[in-house]
Amino acid sequence: MWAGWPVDLWKTGLSCVIHPVDGRTLRLPLMRLVTYDRGGQRRLGAILEGEVVDLPDAVGHPAFPTTLEGFVTSSRGTVMDAAGAALERDDAHAWDVPKPRILTPLFPRSLISPGSMEVARMTVGPEHEVPWPSDAAWLEYEPKVAAVLGREARRIVVEEVRDHVFGYTLVNDWRARDASGAPVETSAGLPLSIGPCVVTADEVDPQTMFLTVKVDGDEVAKGNLNGAAWNLARLIAGASELGELERGDAFALGPFARPAPDPGRQLWPGALVELAAEGIGTLRNTIAAR
Repeated sequence: MWAGWPVDLWKTGLSCVIHPVDGRTLRLPLMRLVTYDRGGQRRLGAILEGEVVDLPDAVGHPAFPTTLEGFVTSSRGTVMDAAGAALERDDAHAWDVPKPRILTPLFPRSLISPGSMEVARMTVGPEHEVPWPSDAAWLEYEPKVAAVLGREARRIVVEEVRDHVFGYTLVNDWRARDASGAPVETSAGLPLSIGPCVVTADEVDPQTMFLTVKVDGDEVAKGNLNGAAWNLARLIAGASELGELERGDAFALGPFARPAPDPGRQLWPGALVELAAEGIGTLRNTIAAR
């Protein structure tokens, strides 16, 4: 990554910091955005050297958006410039949030994902429990990468999609099955997990991104997004032919082909599932009791 520099790369679910051997600390050039709980309200933060910085306070302008949803809808020009400049200042850590409780990073205006249940569903964030539906015999994980739009789009081609994407996040599209293995479509108890952050599109190339899935600490799947990233762009371009896409719309696809049902993806109460991607971090959830 840094040619000729021996480094110790320290990674957590929400941070990535490089410590060169001479003791200096370097920031990676990533804008990773989160939502945290501030007095019961959703609040926009940015990850900087392993800490969550309150981005609106760091910018210090009353018109700057206070939520990630607001940031996405006004994510061009001076707003992005102001955010980047605030995080590059020497006093940026003056706005660190002590022990932040991280929430679902954003609620997409819409989320389109082929193969997903066509019912309204709630969302949960990183480290949150996934409730067990009363009519489920077992659950399954379904890892996906989601692209969040930051520009309106109408009749765009695949090659233009990247210019309309604000950023990327991870989605675990949980599935429930009954005792026969048939899918259980329920909106009452089975959410989507989204998180842990949204990384801006200029900082990550989805075609070279690797996804890893762990269950109870054991790696069960790993792969490159290459083909899935292209299919995701095709999905967005195709949707733009049907109608105008808005800022905040999201599209998600999974990189791993699978049979249905897949015995290798069966989950039981107490299972810890971790979905990790380079540049984004780790989306970690535990399956709740029945």
